[in-house]
Amino acid sequence: MIDKILKYSITVILLCSIISCKKDPNTTKFNALKLVVENNLGKKLIIPKSLELYQPLANPANKKGVVNYSYKIYSHIDASCGTCLLNLKSWKKLIPEFNKKNVQVILVCTTDDKFELLKYFFETKEIKNFPHPLFLDHNNQFLKKNNFMNVNKNFETVLTTNDNTIVLIGNPMMSTEIKNLYLNKINK
Repeated sequence: MIDKILKYSITVILLCSIISCKKDPNTTKFNALKLVVENNLGKKLIIPKSLELYQPLANPANKKGVVNYSYKIYSHIDASCGTCLLNLKSWKKLIPEFNKKNVQVILVCTTDDKFELLKYFFETKEIKNFPHPLFLDHNNQFLKKNNFMNVNKNFETVLTTNDNTIVLIGNPMMSTEIKNLYLNKINK
């Protein structure tokens, strides 16, 4: 009888130990994402020289000459994704707000279709009157060189200093809280 109680007790203790060691997947995922942010803040964003300037509306009024911006916002746009391209409409509203704060917004587009969908959206006026330049990355070097941007959709946008040092990670277009973080950092 005591032998059975001892075996039962040991089994219960082992099960409790195993269950208590099991990690909460949400905590593990959060910690992994937190680690990505911590490992990239303060590092330089790598900008490939092969980016091609694309201006759907070649508007001479938008050419300001050499401007020394205090900060830059880089955002990756998947130009093979129709929904992602429609986000350009939101960027169209947000870019002037950041430009007023002396912040340059640089939208880097990658694609699987040689930018056919992007060009089609502009030609058919699905995206109309978008006066801001886009940068086309034909070889996906931007994401290859800054691979943390592939970890999570929220990491596809960063705020950098003028010399491309990352100071914040997150998309101000998708979250008012992140937008306010960007503005607070810029206004300091």
